[in-house]
Amino acid sequence: MPLLIAMVASAFAQLPPPAEIAPPFSLSWHEPSERVEGKVEARKLNIVDRRKINGRWALTVTGFRKPNGKDVFPPTIQRVVFIFTQGQLGKTKGSDGTMQERIAGGQLVGVEIQYEEDGWDEEKYAGRISETRRMFERTYGPGQQIIRDTSPVPDGKATRTIVGYKWNKNNTSVELIYFNAATKTGDRVFHTLSLHYKKS
Repeated sequence: MPLLIAMVASAFAQLPPPAEIAPPFSLSWHEPSERVEGKVEARKLNIVDRRKINGRWALTVTGFRKPNGKDVFPPTIQRVVFIFTQGQLGKTKGSDGTMQERIAGGQLVGVEIQYEEDGWDEEKYAGRISETRRMFERTYGPGQQIIRDTSPVPDGKATRTIVGYKWNKNNTSVELIYFNAATKTGDRVFHTLSLHYKKS
């Protein structure tokens, strides 16, 4: 049995890397906005905002369950922003028969997943960043650091740190971004970790 396991592991290790970076949640690039919204409704998640940002529609969703030990990526998903090119805001009949607002005619070109966890300190987030980098490097190859900066906020009352890495594959990419803001007194600290999937 150990020989069989070793052979299977070796076979997977020799698989070529994916041709592109796919969006999360089993979605596809250029997936219609109506279908994405339908999947959000089917999972009983909460659409909290639809708005245009820099000419693209952004759909913000909350209500994701808290992760358990079997989940691949704790901490908890606080929100997900789906980005669509083209499209317009309209009304369609929902699953309950009522007319509901929806983004119609849009195509998926980005997904941003924002993670936060009460009680997590900088050390825990650093551990998660390291694990995620290793996972992406095994899948997509070496990434590049796109930012590492620590500086005071404009009013000088706090310091913010931003660290980011990026992986590219055939006009698709994923960015891993860590943001931390802490007051000088140390009594208030904010952390967030996010993944940004993009299609050029």
